[in-house]
Amino acid sequence: MQNQRVILDKAIVLTTIFTIVDDAMKGSPAIVAALRRPGRAPHLSDSEVVTVALYQELIGEPREDHFFRLHRWSLLPFFPGLNERSRYNRRKRDLWSVILAVRLSLQLVLDALELEEAGVVDSAPVPCVGRKRDKSSSAFVGFADYGVCSSKAMKYFGCKLHTVVSLTGVVLGYLLTSAAPYDNQPLTELLDSMPHYLKHILGDGAYNDEQLQAFLKQYRGLALLAPTRVNQEPKRTKQQQKSQNRLRLICETVNAQLQEQMHLSKHYAKSTWGLLTRVATKLTAHSVGMMVNSMWGRPALRLADLAV
Repeated sequence: MQNQRVILDKAIVLTTIFTIVDDAMKGSPAIVAALRRPGRAPHLSDSEVVTVALYQELIGEPREDHFFRLHRWSLLPFFPGLNERSRYNRRKRDLWSVILAVRLSLQLVLDALELEEAGVVDSAPVPCVGRKRDKSSSAFVGFADYGVCSSKAMKYFGCKLHTVVSLTGVVLGYLLTSAAPYDNQPLTELLDSMPHYLKHILGDGAYNDEQLQAFLKQYRGLALLAPTRVNQEPKRTKQQQKSQNRLRLICETVNAQLQEQMHLSKHYAKSTWGLLTRVATKLTAHSVGMMVNSMWGRPALRLADLAV
């Protein structure tokens, strides 16, 4: 109980994040090779850019202009090379694939992918342009589409973020699609895009599809469990269904953190490239935040306390 009351200040949070990121980047030959370039080293290293980007998401600042205006001077003692916003934004977009590689190289994520046998799948809306605005000149045309989020009673133009989350709260894999497909349609592609040893996956009513369940069971050895409809024969007792619903709450918790703390629905991206960068940074920030908490003996999903 004593460890759960550890309070982290800005210096500890930034130092821990930088240590995690720098070790991951220097320990990966693929990342080192991708970042090798001629000329002088920049004043703000790649590890520092990624650290600042992850910290920006953890404190809930989706816009670079607000972030620089409010936090630049407090960050300069830690990152003296943090010069001006546009250069930082360009370098962050250039590093979006490296940011994803950092997440996949974290021991927390590697252990979850190798050891977890049960996970939860869900989707979250990612609006891109106002539904009633003209889309003809939007950079998202051809990538985003019209969709509906039933849980929020929301119609929007944008994308969907499909995630598989372990029962400990680690994001195992994700897939960003347009908002048009129904939630269960990209599930096979999502599962095939990530290395895993899952045997059971829990979903809400949107994943109640007998054909999909039979396909995954036969060809992937995976049991897809979803609540039955009122007009269907129950497959589980009420107590078993309640237990399954409680387990599914972990994905709701992770999605709530991505939406409320990291502003997934208010990302302010102006292009597909910018959107991919922001989604990659938010997901990596979530995993890195869990690792920071674990290193300091705190509850892994207590990410709000890292916004210092």
